[in-house]
Amino acid sequence: MKSIELTVPALQKGVDAMTLWPFIIYRRGAQDNLPLRCHEWFHWRHALRWGVLPWYLAYILIKPWYLGARTPQHPFEAPAYAKQRQIIDALAGGRAWNNNWPSWAWPSTG
Repeated sequence: MKSIELTVPALQKGVDAMTLWPFIIYRRGAQDNLPLRCHEWFHWRHALRWGVLPWYLAYILIKPWYLGARTPQHPFEAPAYAKQRQIIDALAGGRAWNNNWPSWAWPSTG
């Protein structure tokens, strides 16, 4: 199973992408940002492993404690931001994007 990726003209201010399972929605201009895509793929796969409804319910229930600048500390956001940072660091270090990247960096669940 693969995510359904869409690009839209705009999202909420300050939001470049969001995962609304089974969709990953990108703001126009952000869809080619590989670290961001890996962040969203992480959410997509995380929700699939948890079960989509339980994942969203848990995410929303704890969201009020992680608003604004605290969003990266949200327990479901922190690992996605960590993966995003790994991709940023790997690309900055000259690592080429290829099929040898870890499975979490790919949209498929296989």
